[in-house]
Amino acid sequence: MKIKYDNETDAIYVILSSDTIVESEEKLKDVVVDYNDKDEVVAIEILNVKQNEHEIDLPLILKSA
Repeated sequence: MKIKYDNETDAIYVILSSDTIVESEEKLKDVVVDYNDKDEVVAIEILNVKQNEHEIDLPLILKSA
């Protein structure tokens, strides 16, 4: 797992796998979950990190994936 912050886009990327992303879905406002071809979670993006306060329940996000 890798966690990266992109200052230019103000986003945090939690990368769980190096698999190719084939689909993305916004699960909550400014929270995008990326999937591979097996419908497994590959990454989670949290957008507008500095602009907004976020409370994210990762087990809930992953369970609903």
